[in-house]
Amino acid sequence: MKVPLQAGLLPLVMPTFVLLAAVTVVPIALTTLVSLYYIDPAGLRPATFRGLANYIRMFDDDRFINSFVVMCELVVVPVALQLIIGFALAVVLHERLPGTNWMRLVFLLPAVIPPAVSGLVWKLFIVPGAGGLTWVGSLAGFRLDLDLLNEPTSALGTIIAASVWTGTPFVALLLLSALESIGREQYEAAQIDGATWLTSQWYVSLPTIRPVIRTVTVFRALEALAIFPIIYVMTGGGPAGATEPVNYYAYVTGFEYLKIDYAASMIVFFFLVMMTGCLPFLRGIAQRAAA
Repeated sequence: MKVPLQAGLLPLVMPTFVLLAAVTVVPIALTTLVSLYYIDPAGLRPATFRGLANYIRMFDDDRFINSFVVMCELVVVPVALQLIIGFALAVVLHERLPGTNWMRLVFLLPAVIPPAVSGLVWKLFIVPGAGGLTWVGSLAGFRLDLDLLNEPTSALGTIIAASVWTGTPFVALLLLSALESIGREQYEAAQIDGATWLTSQWYVSLPTIRPVIRTVTVFRALEALAIFPIIYVMTGGGPAGATEPVNYYAYVTGFEYLKIDYAASMIVFFFLVMMTGCLPFLRGIAQRAAA
């Protein structure tokens, strides 16, 4: 009696599934369970079931609503800029223009630096009167003694710039590998039909690498949500909550205010929003893999 191939492989992959369940499903389930209870941080009273009270409370919390808006800004803007700049870098490297060989080594540097170190690098760079930004301004004849982390708008812009700086090399590398998989004959056929270099990129390069762009978008959106180390080092969520996303607010609520139950509800909400946003992309990736 022949055993189906899938049944024969099941014992081999089962340990992996068990391990994934232990490190992903179990923590999420426990966090969800905690979010449904009131937990006394002093341990003087037993945990009390509250149902969805913590979730209802979030939408009456102005600080949470602000953190949700900041989270959206820290995902949409950096990911869009990373895709645009990353594609431009990938095209430049793909064309192998004179004097660009050094870029293949240098542009990967921000991607291999730990996020906390990247935040520290940026914080030192913009120190008013003594950082690298002041030195660059002095070379151009300007005096740049701006305290960028002291104003809400400039602080958020600086965090976005740091996020773009750390994420763009990853985007450029993946898009470059996708561009190099395109045959030269496709560009030659486009040129015969009268296409310019720019229209060739628009009608040949972009449609061909669109699946890779979707995949990169998912990865970068998830990574943009994990910008916690940079915020922790650079601004601590300030000033006035201008750089405080949901996950950072949950950290402050749970570990500083000791409201574990309320923090758990924010983390569950954060997870649901993240999965809802990425689900269409993940479904498309799975369908192409199964095709």
